[in-house]
Amino acid sequence: MVDKSKYRAKALIKLASLSDQARAWYLQKMVQQVTVLPEWRNAQVVALTLAQADELPTELLIQTALLQGKTVLLPKVQLNYQMDFIPVDIETKYARHKFGMLEPIGQPFTELDKIDFVLVPGLAFSEDGQRLGFGGGYYDRWLPKVTAPKVAVTLAENYYPQAQWPVESTDYRLDQIIVLDGYHEK
Repeated sequence: MVDKSKYRAKALIKLASLSDQARAWYLQKMVQQVTVLPEWRNAQVVALTLAQADELPTELLIQTALLQGKTVLLPKVQLNYQMDFIPVDIETKYARHKFGMLEPIGQPFTELDKIDFVLVPGLAFSEDGQRLGFGGGYYDRWLPKVTAPKVAVTLAENYYPQAQWPVESTDYRLDQIIVLDGYHEK
């Protein structure tokens, strides 16, 4: 397996350096740009991600989806680098995984053909849809199971004309990447 750790560390430093004001600005911008996509507007079932500390926040997008009456699915890690998506609502309980992330408690959503939109997390992306993930290959194993559009959101600083990291045959290429740009500290 190719070592991508130095590329992940570089991307994480950029994300960790965001101020609270910048995170809030990017959160608003993300929700604005994702929710105008035809793929989002037409979606009834959306697979999202619950952002961790050094990721772009997704809470407002999750709340927006729930308010729009969409079925929201969030990931739960399983054994052997697999994951399921669990339907959530405002009453869903969460537990902390041994890797530190919060995961929903509930039964897996099994009708993968009913998923209409997938928001894919990552650390860096390229114009041709390549993604540098967090290193477990969970999404690379799960994404081929669904036919829904796979979309990611990233900062301009973590978006490249070509992948700056080694790309493997198992790396899943995304359909669309939204690049957030324009925030400047005052």
